[in-house]
Amino acid sequence: MTQIREFNAATVDEAVEKASSSLGLSTKELSYEVLDEGSAGFLGIGARDARIAVEQPETGQQFEPGEIRTEESHEETSVDSSTEVRDELASVFAESTEGEHAAVPEELLDEVKGLVTSVTEAMGFESRIDVYDAGGFIAVDVASDNTALFIGQKGETIDALQYLINAGVYRKRPFVKRIVLDAEGYRQRRIEAIQGMAHRTARRAIRERRTVELPPMNPSERRIVHVFLKDNPKVTTESEGSGDNRRVRISPA
Repeated sequence: MTQIREFNAATVDEAVEKASSSLGLSTKELSYEVLDEGSAGFLGIGARDARIAVEQPETGQQFEPGEIRTEESHEETSVDSSTEVRDELASVFAESTEGEHAAVPEELLDEVKGLVTSVTEAMGFESRIDVYDAGGFIAVDVASDNTALFIGQKGETIDALQYLINAGVYRKRPFVKRIVLDAEGYRQRRIEAIQGMAHRTARRAIRERRTVELPPMNPSERRIVHVFLKDNPKVTTESEGSGDNRRVRISPA
């Protein structure tokens, strides 16, 4: 039976290339449907990835129960778990590269700080900005005069700004490390809140012997759940749904 796998990237062409590389097929051999052409948004705000559904030829490969069958979820389950918040941030937001632990040049840190300063000033925020090499990613801590407005509802504004900063910095230079924008510990608190929700939901799934769904989450948040529960032998996790309604389902093993 033909399997359908979902791939996402900044553009449809990039999603096709991603699928081609993952499946070991040329782009001409792929049979796919465009689910969402994506959007660059306005200055990165409201941006979303393009998504395609690809028919995967039958190869006899079997999936383990609870294994997630999309490119996104493969990334979500392949990250090593850790109890340290900084390690969680690195695994959630950093992209894997050969030089991910190499020192970041000072000129790059200065460039990031300059761009973040320009953007926050243009938005009317008075902010103190600290930029440093956090090992697996470049950390940008912003102390704003209006933190709630800077973060936005469900983190939409800070996530959009993070996308904008990454796109702006690496537009004309090779990728080094993912830039992670934070505001007064918001990322850490969000990770801890999602981990707590995942823990409680897993206990409920085990106690009631049934699958329990979490609320819709973005890819990074879903990955936190998969990573946190990956080594729990009593439950399995999988992502289900599409677009803004995609969520994690936790089932007893």
